[in-house]
Amino acid sequence: YFKECFMIHSLEKRIQNKDLTKTETLIANFFCNNKNRIYFLTSIDIAKELNISDTSVIRFVKSLGFKNFKDFKDNLKEEVSNRILTPSEKLSLNEEILNKNNLIETYRNSIINNIDETINIESFDKIKKAIHILNTSNKKYIIGFKSTSGIASFFGLRLGFILKNVITHNQNNSELIKNIVDIQKNDCLLLIAHPKYSKTYSLLIELAKKAEAKVIVITDKTTSPVANLGDVTLFTDTRGISYFNSILSTQALIEFILTTMSKNLDNSSKERLQKINDLLNENK
Repeated sequence: YFKECFMIHSLEKRIQNKDLTKTETLIANFFCNNKNRIYFLTSIDIAKELNISDTSVIRFVKSLGFKNFKDFKDNLKEEVSNRILTPSEKLSLNEEILNKNNLIETYRNSIINNIDETINIESFDKIKKAIHILNTSNKKYIIGFKSTSGIASFFGLRLGFILKNVITHNQNNSELIKNIVDIQKNDCLLLIAHPKYSKTYSLLIELAKKAEAKVIVITDKTTSPVANLGDVTLFTDTRGISYFNSILSTQALIEFILTTMSKNLDNSSKERLQKINDLLNENK
């Protein structure tokens, strides 16, 4: 039973030739019986439930070949997200989490975890590079369809308050193709791509690259069809605890980019922001 359970997560190969101690068996069985919860737990949480030290938990995951507990959880996340689950499959996967009494705390923890995975010290250099591209490009094409259409609209509108020549498209139509065909070397394309991915994204990237324009990709995982096709790729954690993906970490990333940009606005951008604000107030 133990090996069959871990086979679900492709971890069976890591333990099939390993002799487990009593404590390791205890931890392994916990992983097996709580596979829907592991991603939302820390090593300390697990240690408390098993009445062992968190060092034992960390030592066990390291013995399986992971660098640390975070690396272990990232591996689980990647395995679950390697294919696009149906809503019913997602709901089934998260049933145990949803049935917990303290759903508020579970939900809050999942959001915090997703944002922590998205915005951190490791990702900040890429975020700064993306901001530099936006600041130095002539036209900025902001694209997002389906589940990211709202985020694309939000970002394009707010970015247009401080930068000129922001063109936003949240629908896959002829108007988009008409505009993107004119993309030039000094322009940039920013794509926000979540499942289900549009095939048009690859076409847009191809057009941008042919024009030698810069490309920024915001997507949810390394197996995304557009991952690493841009000059900068930013990854967001969209794992939800219900039948749908969460877009909160993507929204947080967009807001963080805008907030970071607002720290260093030049006088022209500040004047533009004030002028737009005044016009909006007059138009109420």
